[in-house]
Amino acid sequence: MSILAIDVSKSSLAFYSDFIGSGVVENSPQGIFDLFDKATSNSNDFSLVLESTGIYSFDVANYFSNHSIPVFWVKTDNMKYYRKILNRPKTDKIDAKLIFDIASKFKDSLVPFVNNSYIINELRNLTRLYLKFNEDIARLKLRLYSYVALYFPNLNFKLNKTYESLLKDFTVEEISNMPVEELFEYIAKISRHNVSSKLLAEKLKELAKNALRLRPSHSNTLRLSIVSTIELIQHYEKQIKLVKSEIEKLIKRIPNTLVTVKGIGEVTAAGIIAEIGDIKRFNNASALASYAGLVWSVNQSGNFQSEDNKLTKKGNKYLRTYLVMAANSLRFHNPVFKDYYRKKFSQSHSHHHMRALILSARKLVNLVFYLLKTNTPYVIQK
Repeated sequence: MSILAIDVSKSSLAFYSDFIGSGVVENSPQGIFDLFDKATSNSNDFSLVLESTGIYSFDVANYFSNHSIPVFWVKTDNMKYYRKILNRPKTDKIDAKLIFDIASKFKDSLVPFVNNSYIINELRNLTRLYLKFNEDIARLKLRLYSYVALYFPNLNFKLNKTYESLLKDFTVEEISNMPVEELFEYIAKISRHNVSSKLLAEKLKELAKNALRLRPSHSNTLRLSIVSTIELIQHYEKQIKLVKSEIEKLIKRIPNTLVTVKGIGEVTAAGIIAEIGDIKRFNNASALASYAGLVWSVNQSGNFQSEDNKLTKKGNKYLRTYLVMAANSLRFHNPVFKDYYRKKFSQSHSHHHMRALILSARKLVNLVFYLLKTNTPYVIQK
């Protein structure tokens, strides 16, 4: 069978083959059509091989696959090995000729393109958006707390419906001048009596008066900043609910056993699966850990080994984030990870929590690899 190898970039598809030669077309619908027409006009017995580059490689892989052409990915975690065997300097860029040589000499290591890749790509978009929204909310909350500290000093502000409504509906002056019974009734209605409304009303009036004594002329722009930030946070929270709902629908279409682990919810499982893609791309858990960037630089001399070693900061940051999120949840819900976290926490001389958490995430990689590889439900080993 002949081979058509493609080096995919955002704007172009550089190809190399043993039946149509080499060249470059645009990475666009027309470019894909032209390349497919050129290839099928010369042969109907060939396979397409390319490196997985996310959204840029999906359209061409999907089009050829939908037209009955076998499509394969090159395993990215073995690139160093391929280069060494093929005598290609590590400084050489990955190109169509290298992909062709790999496909020709290491056919057993190629990973078949799975037709549910479009679901993976949709999940990847949504799970990354989910993280982005949460990061944006975290920044907005920090900004909101700083605004409130300036506008309403000494207020033990909490981001909940009661405080949000109070700051949106009333100024500090209005709270200070409002009869305590009226303020009490307002708080009781908003909080549905979930807080000690009378005590809170009295406390708020006292704090409002002290705030006015400290700063008689309160800034209207500062209050506007507070109200606008609260509304932005509420908007983001609504969007997160929508994104979460879509993620939960999509992950149900991908058979997996990650969700059988108590502490790993559907969104976290979706984030991990979306970034890994086909688990067959990885030979072992170590390769997966390297892909996630859960490996450390070495700082060792003689019998001394530093605990301040940093993560390499290489690898897939989204996968690393979801693995750490999952590990943080498992330390509360899973006895195996709870014990492991406590052990590593007690063994650390510095950065106790973060060191124990990252090591737990690395341990989790082994479990994730096993569950995705075998597709067996999780059972706690006693």
